[in-house]
Amino acid sequence: MSTTSQPEPVPRFPGPIGIVVALPGELGVLREQLQDRDGLGGLELRSGSLSGVPVLAAVAGVGKVRAARAAALLVAAGARGLLSVGVCGGLTRRDEIGSFVHAERALQADFAVREGREVPANGAWLEAWESVVPGRRGLFLTADRPVLRLHARVLASRQFGSGAVAEMETAAIARVAADADLPWAGLRAVSDSLGLGRKLRFEHNYRDQAGRAAATVGAFLERLAR
Repeated sequence: MSTTSQPEPVPRFPGPIGIVVALPGELGVLREQLQDRDGLGGLELRSGSLSGVPVLAAVAGVGKVRAARAAALLVAAGARGLLSVGVCGGLTRRDEIGSFVHAERALQADFAVREGREVPANGAWLEAWESVVPGRRGLFLTADRPVLRLHARVLASRQFGSGAVAEMETAAIARVAADADLPWAGLRAVSDSLGLGRKLRFEHNYRDQAGRAAATVGAFLERLAR
């Protein structure tokens, strides 16, 4: 089992880059920037270019199954790499609302067996995104249920380490990319975190945080294209 991000470089842009989000709000400004629409397998795909790079984007719906389906459809449509953007839940007080977390690895956290369930992000893409968007690296814990209760956050942090964050799609997207021998990367804004009080809850912060990661994709692709 690898515990570090992939070090090898990847071809720049042999085809479009696929973007997967769970909810429409997580597309953010991409809804206006990607004007062309088409349907594939029941999903609406948005296409266009960002910083001169062709892009395909899909709103998958919440959860691993829907995320994997959307990612597979994007690959079938010609995507040559996948991005996971949106929001995540912090497991410790170190993750302030609005802070960015870059996926170093993604893990399907619902299974007792960890081997084969953990996928490292592409190292070149991770470093390129970090160079234009400040944020820490972390393990993305992908589960079928949101980790919302305080005790569940504490238990997850103890089991997987204080650098982990919780979300519901990235490991599925990463697995599709890995199986297709394609690079992937992920960036999420913290929308809820450990502690008590309304200001730390998902429903209080989602509207403001949902589209922030997507808004950085253009700068990431411009940096990667250099």
